[in-house]
Formats: sequence, structure tokens, C-alpha cells
Amino acid sequence: MSLISALNAARSGMSTSSRWADTVSTNIANANNASYARRETQITTNAQGAAQISEITRAVDSALDGLYRTEVSRTATQDAIATGLAGYTALLGDTESTDTMLTRLTDFQNALGLLSVSPADTGLQRATVADAQELAQALNRAGGALDAAMGRAEEGIVSDVAAVNDRLGRIAALSERLASSDGNGEASLSVRDALGAELDALAEYMDVTTRTDGYGRMEVFTSGGTALLTGGRPETLRFDAESGTLLAGSVDITPGVSGKRGISEGSISGKVALYTTVLPEMQAQLDETARALISGMEAADASLLPGEAGLFTDAGAALTDPVAPGLARRIAVNEAVVPEAGGALWRIRDGVGAVVPGAAGANGQVMDFADALNGSLSFDEARGLGSDVPLSRFMSSLIASQNSTRASAETSAERLAAGAIATQTSRMSFMGVNVDDELQQLAMIQQSYGANAQALSTVSEMIDTLLAAV
Repeated sequence: MSLISALNAARSGMSTSSRWADTVSTNIANANNASYARRETQITTNAQGAAQISEITRAVDSALDGLYRTEVSRTATQDAIATGLAGYTALLGDTESTDTMLTRLTDFQNALGLLSVSPADTGLQRATVADAQELAQALNRAGGALDAAMGRAEEGIVSDVAAVNDRLGRIAALSERLASSDGNGEASLSVRDALGAELDALAEYMDVTTRTDGYGRMEVFTSGGTALLTGGRPETLRFDAESGTLLAGSVDITPGVSGKRGISEGSISGKVALYTTVLPEMQAQLDETARALISGMEAADASLLPGEAGLFTDAGAALTDPVAPGLARRIAVNEAVVPEAGGALWRIRDGVGAVVPGAAGANGQVMDFADALNGSLSFDEARGLGSDVPLSRFMSSLIASQNSTRASAETSAERLAAGAIATQTSRMSFMGVNVDDELQQLAMIQQSYGANAQALSTVSEMIDTLLAAV
């Protein structure tokens, strides 16, 4: 090797060591940055034998990235359902709770039993009416809690959609910056880190896939294949609360809709499922409870004329066919038995439609009321909780089923979150910074720099010696 070649090799080695040191220093500075991918310096030797940096790359594993984001989306789906049901099911209680519509039904049944023994006792009459009112109010509270859950689900969807639109706008801007960069510098690598962080955040809202177009820009699609970001232009997402439809531009991407190329996971998916399926079905079950109670007591009341409301009413009126949604929220005790509303307590003994008091010791109507509640009532099979069963059994099934829906989502969310954490641990071990490794590299860089500096000094002395000898 000539002296000039040796000189160039030493200078190149020192330059390479300097850039390598910069990369290691950047890694150490970002050791606690979760969105930072470790930089790896690729060193090669050129034709003259000099060391040089061919490129600096990010330590990433696309498979782990995709798996982590999938787990995050799946976790967010179940967490949205569990969280959305938490307030309602807490009020609903479980079959072991001491203050639920089931316990209020039991109280009312017990009151009817006592009244049947002493039908002339005005104290027992008042207590029976009060227990009937408390039963209706328990259904009112449950119906109101469901309405509140529906409102929160809608608000959550709108908020999440706005967040997704914001994220897509950021990804579009970063993608344009990436396409216009040199592709190898630190600025380009930082943009890629920022894009990765945005995609991680986007995964909490919806499951997506990505690819790079011919200009180096990132494209984003729903898991079903609908474009969310192409050609540097993001589609605007919006939610139509009336129809329960999620749109990307003009394309329907509503989760759970057969034949649509939409999304299937993420918090938006969970909240849309709540809004369009889970909560409406729970409301239908709760309304069916109220309907059976109203119709059962109407059928048991011999004092009623056709079309007259019975002991329990739909906001003061008799049942209509079909029943408008929200019956549980509207059910109320007939004012005809409420003294404070101009009614008379004795009608709980003689029938709501009675015009004049009957015999003080007559208990036939009270027994009919009790038999109606203790016997089987007809329920809509479509509600999935039985068709001809006692009201108490239907209520028990409702409480157990609806609590099970929330508990199942909660358990799934916990299980999936554990999987996401495990995947993130593997991902971070691959892309994260190990300070000990970086410090070892600094020691190697120091040795390399020192060796090249010594070589440069030696060659310089040899050149000086040769020049002095001329």
C-alpha cells in the first residue's frame, strides 16, 4: 500500500469512527424514547481498503410492528365494550345484589302476599303500591342508564373519528416529508420514527394496513381494503348516528357489516358495536321485561275495560302494538291507585278499573295479581332469554346475560392486553436501545479512532522524513 493510500485509509477510518460515534450518541440519547428505533451503522470496506459507512438504518421488524398494532386494535375493541357497559351494569347489579329490579319485584310479590291475607289493611295497601312504584322506578333507572350509555357511545365514536382524521392528516404530512427527503439521513430516519408512532396511535382506534407508493409516500387502508390515505390525500371519516354508519369519504366502512371493506377492530369498532348492536339488544330485553309486566298485570285485572291501562302503564297509557323503544324508561304505576295523584289505595285490592270499593275482605283480585307474577308470562323468543317463564326468571336471565357480556369483554381485553404487552416487549428488545451495548460500541469506536489517528501520524512522519531527505 502506498503512503497516500495509507493516509486516505486512515482519514476515512477517522471519519467513519466520527459518524459512528454520532450514531451511537444519538441512540443513547433516545434510550427512553419508546417511538425511537435504534440506529445501526453499516460499515464496509472500499476498493482501496478504507473503512466507510454504507448506510445508517433503523432497527425495525415489520412483522412485530404489525402484530403489535393488531393486538392493540383487538384490545381496544373489547376495552371499549367493557368500558361502555360498566356504568349500566353497575346500576343493573347482579343476581346477588340487594337493590335491583329483581329484588324490587320480590318485594312487590311479598307485599301482594301480605295484602292477600289482610286486604282491608290500608297500610298494606299503601306499602304494596309503594313497592310497585319502586319496581317501576328500578326499571326507569335501568332504562335511563342504557340511554346514557348510548349517548356516551355516540360521543365516543364522534371523538374517535375526529382523532383518526387528525392522525391521518399527520401521517399524510409526514409521508410527504419522507418522500421529499434523501431517504438516508437522520432527518429521514426521524420522520420514519414519527410515522411509526402515529401508526401505533392509530391502531388504538382502528385496524389498518399500509404500503408505500411509487413516490415513496405511505398509503393507509382499512383492514378490509378501503383507502384511507392515498396519493398524499387522506379521506375524511364521519359517523352517521341515525343509521349507525361509519363512512370514509363516501365509502361505508362500518365494522361488522357483511360485504363492506371496512374495519373490524379498534375502539371505534367496539363503540359502533355498542351503539348499533349490544346496547339496542339490551334495551330490547329490558323493554320486554317492562312489556311483560304491564301486559301480565293488565290480563290479571278483571276490572279493566278493553283498552284501559292496568296497574303498570306506558307513561300513564295502556300498551300499544308495537311498543315504542324505551318502554322501561317510561313504565309507571297507574295514578288510579296513587292517592297523591287523585287515585285510591283500595283499587290495588279491587282492581285498577273499579269504580267503587268492593268488599273489605275480598282478596280475589290481589291473588290474581300475585298469580300473574308467580306464573309464566309470554316473552319474545327473539330476546334470547326464554319465552314462557316467570318474570323473576326472565329478570334473572337478563341480569346474568348482560353482566356476562360486560365481563366477557373485560376478560378478553385483559387477555389481549397481556398479549400486546408481550409483543411490545419483543418489539422493544429488537428496536430499542441497550445502553450497555452502545457503550461497548463507544469503546470500539475509541480504539478504532485511536488506531487510525496513530496510522495517520505515522504516515505523516514518514512523508515528512522523505521530504526532508530530498
